[in-house]
Amino acid sequence: MQAFYARLLGLPQNRVRVRTPDVGGGFGLKVFSMRDEWAVVLAATLLGKPVRWIEDRYENLVASSHSRDEKMTLSAAFGPAGILRALKAEHVENSGAYPYAGSGTVSGVVGLCVPGPYKVVHSSYSAEAVFTNTCGRAPYRGPFLMETVGPEQLMDAAARQLGIDPLELRRRNALSAADMPHTLPTGMVYDSVTPLETLEQAAELIGYEEFRAEQARARGRHLGIGISLCVEPSAVAFGAMGTEGAVLRMDTSGRLQLALGSSSTGMSLETTMAQVVAEELGCDLDDITFTQGDTAVTPYGAGTQGSRSAVLYGNAARLVAETVRGKVLAIAAHAMEAAPEDLDVGEGRAFVRGVPAKGLSFAEIAQLAYAGHDLLPPGLSAGIEAVTRFKAPQLTFCNACHVCTCEVDTETGLVRILRYVVSEDCGRMINPKIVEGQIFGGVAQGIGGVLYEHLPYDEEGNPLSSTFADYLVPTAAEIPEIECAHLESPAANGLGVKGVGEGGAVASPAAVFNAVADALAPLGVVLRGTPLGPRQILDALEAAGS
Repeated sequence: MQAFYARLLGLPQNRVRVRTPDVGGGFGLKVFSMRDEWAVVLAATLLGKPVRWIEDRYENLVASSHSRDEKMTLSAAFGPAGILRALKAEHVENSGAYPYAGSGTVSGVVGLCVPGPYKVVHSSYSAEAVFTNTCGRAPYRGPFLMETVGPEQLMDAAARQLGIDPLELRRRNALSAADMPHTLPTGMVYDSVTPLETLEQAAELIGYEEFRAEQARARGRHLGIGISLCVEPSAVAFGAMGTEGAVLRMDTSGRLQLALGSSSTGMSLETTMAQVVAEELGCDLDDITFTQGDTAVTPYGAGTQGSRSAVLYGNAARLVAETVRGKVLAIAAHAMEAAPEDLDVGEGRAFVRGVPAKGLSFAEIAQLAYAGHDLLPPGLSAGIEAVTRFKAPQLTFCNACHVCTCEVDTETGLVRILRYVVSEDCGRMINPKIVEGQIFGGVAQGIGGVLYEHLPYDEEGNPLSSTFADYLVPTAAEIPEIECAHLESPAANGLGVKGVGEGGAVASPAAVFNAVADALAPLGVVLRGTPLGPRQILDALEAAGS
């Protein structure tokens, strides 16, 4: 934002300061500076006084950027015993009137990732972006989504045609940890993903066979189960997004100040980044203050989009903490006439390994660094602070399996979700509660996208969803308890972490869609798109003659 507004205003970049307060959830719409923000900044500069513009709900729904409006036509070739041999995808997306991110560049990544979690030998992909008179498209918590939504709906459709259970068809084709590293036919390389393992874990957690038995016994009830298996590109690290910096200082009291170029949108970086530093330095979380979202005091950062925070910011925090730890040990070792390699840190102290009582507190070490610097070893600079940058691989792949069960009321068209389970592999988990919180939020958005939320236009291009009476957002009453299980296959970075922020929203739409389609398949209903509100389901039943 600093670089953008410096160009907009014709100012040197260091003459622009951007400060970000708590902004709540971002999910994509807040990644880019939009025209209303340009106008506010320009007006404030021209007038020489503060200017504020407050968007109301109507303006937000009819004039802000929209999420995806896409169609994908898929064809698949299966060999003997249901082995997937080839996959072809033809993708068309509505870019709206203005080209925000989500068109063109996203299509390229979708094409690379279409083979997803499967051992497909050949793949083909084509994309077309269409300009229309709707609002422009913005990312929506997982811009790389169609490579999961399309193929996962295809796998269930193929299972019905082949007469193979959808779980079994996936078992026969899913990649496993034993297949790593694996090169997709598109050239993408997976180094550590576990699709088959998460599939089995989710199937066991949901009680797949037991549900199928219950479904067979149900008389007059329309029960369905849907699976969605995904491999998601996370930690997007192209160009300016390829590195992140960190600054860590120990003050004279021995406490720490961490600054990152991030700007959190609800993913609890304030907790996880402090945890990374505390683990490396053996200190209490309360001894760390964390600063972000202020260009005057933080290093250059490219933002939190692309599920990149844990990988890039986490590893930057790890590296800078390692440097500070080294200096703390060097000062303590010199003061205690010991070798640095014989010392350890813990509970805010540096001590002789195996003899915790023999040591110095961080406060005592900090006093030596800042006030007693004449007593430091030769060649060691005063103070305790470090600056570093971490360079990440271009993509870090995570994976998950979502399974949803539902019941459809064919009289009203209403869908009731019965259970929802997730098996997630996001590498090493810094904080499992935060991982699950990210999953819960993503699944809730996926459920909303399939069953409730829609932005229709009339034939003349007028938006029809202008209030929350028309644009239905699911509440806690519509979202079931989400049950989570985890696998941890470490990624090839120092922390071993992978992105998790978008996975819940990427995998959930196909799981919900497939569950509804499974419930209605015995009635001859073939579903091909979303949303699946009561009107759409009743229309599908009528079209099938049910």
